[in-house]
Amino acid sequence: MVWKLRKRTVSTRTIKTRKTVPLDSFFRYVDVFYLSIGMVPYDRNSKDSSPCRNWRRIILRTYFVFQMLNLNLVLLSELIYVFLAFASGQNFLEATMNLSFIGFVVVGDIKIQHIWGKRERITQVVRRLQELHPVCAEQQAIYKIDEYLSGYKCVSIFYFGMHLVLIWTYNLYWAVYYLVWDFWLGMRRFERMLPYYCWTPWEWKNNWSYYVMYVSQNLGGQACLSGQLAADMFMCALVTLLIMHFKRLGSQIEQHVAGVLPAKQDLVFLQASIVYHQRLLLLCQDINEIFGVSLFCNFASSSFIICFVIFQMTIGGNIDNLVMLVLFLFCAMVQVFMIGSYAQHLINATEQIGEAVYNHDWFLADLRYRKLMLVIIQRAQRPSYLKATNLLKVSLVTVTDLLQLSYKFFALLRTMYVQ
Repeated sequence: MVWKLRKRTVSTRTIKTRKTVPLDSFFRYVDVFYLSIGMVPYDRNSKDSSPCRNWRRIILRTYFVFQMLNLNLVLLSELIYVFLAFASGQNFLEATMNLSFIGFVVVGDIKIQHIWGKRERITQVVRRLQELHPVCAEQQAIYKIDEYLSGYKCVSIFYFGMHLVLIWTYNLYWAVYYLVWDFWLGMRRFERMLPYYCWTPWEWKNNWSYYVMYVSQNLGGQACLSGQLAADMFMCALVTLLIMHFKRLGSQIEQHVAGVLPAKQDLVFLQASIVYHQRLLLLCQDINEIFGVSLFCNFASSSFIICFVIFQMTIGGNIDNLVMLVLFLFCAMVQVFMIGSYAQHLINATEQIGEAVYNHDWFLADLRYRKLMLVIIQRAQRPSYLKATNLLKVSLVTVTDLLQLSYKFFALLRTMYVQ
């Protein structure tokens, strides 16, 4: 008994000395990647109008415009290359490889522009989550916020790190190739190549414009990657917070014993739980409206990318391209499974609300209390989904359907190529 009391005392002291976790901790990596392209996805303090803040905003806006212009110029040159290749019947393999990268860039471009246009809505969602966020260490321990944050950080580091390795391995391949084979070993004469096939109205291989184009493509690739990955992880951060609140609501209801307290207090508790539930459902709707287009682009492009990458791998090629294609395919698969996994966890968390209401001790409750229970149970029968617009509800089942669709496209493309 003494040991148990000591254990409780230690745990209480640990909670009191524990640092609180601010809401911004979930958005730290997202903010870094958005700032790398000069973009601020939501306003933290709109009342601050100091000259320093205004200059910072102007500099970021200018840098953002430069990044978008560069990205779209690179995209345009790649599209022209593919169009000319298909029109002339030449460089078919290079054009199909470019299509995979074009799909990735187009999705990144759309996601950046869409999130930029939803800044005010995102700011409102973040502020409403801030209102629900537990403030003191005791509350955060009950919500298990450390566990959710550490899990999200692990996923973020793996997701960002994997894609950064992919993009910079591909972008810097020819630079490293030159340093090793020509500059260091002196074994062959280096033929200037760019990371991505593109069309230009001038000859770039034998003049200084090669270096400008090389840097331009690298900047465009990183900007696209930053915008696309930041949007994915921003959505996952918001979904993680929603899951945390749904599970807390479920455990709070399940631990409540109705009928012990006066009927009025039980009704106040249940009404507060219903209001809490409704706020979470409205937040889920807002997240779908913000990221619905982004989700649709993710799944549409992933099907497109998986199809063309597997096609490239089956028709052969040099080992360098095959390694890059395997990495690219792996990243596309991880993206789809990660989003599908978060969406499935959200579905499970919302479904558990109805179970928690039914499972808690309500037998001795007042009749009004038992009738009011039906409101939250009835709404919990319809789980909340992540929606890729109104066309698609995202779950792990959606991932299976996507893989089947990708295989069908691949089979069609392979048949056309053989014939």
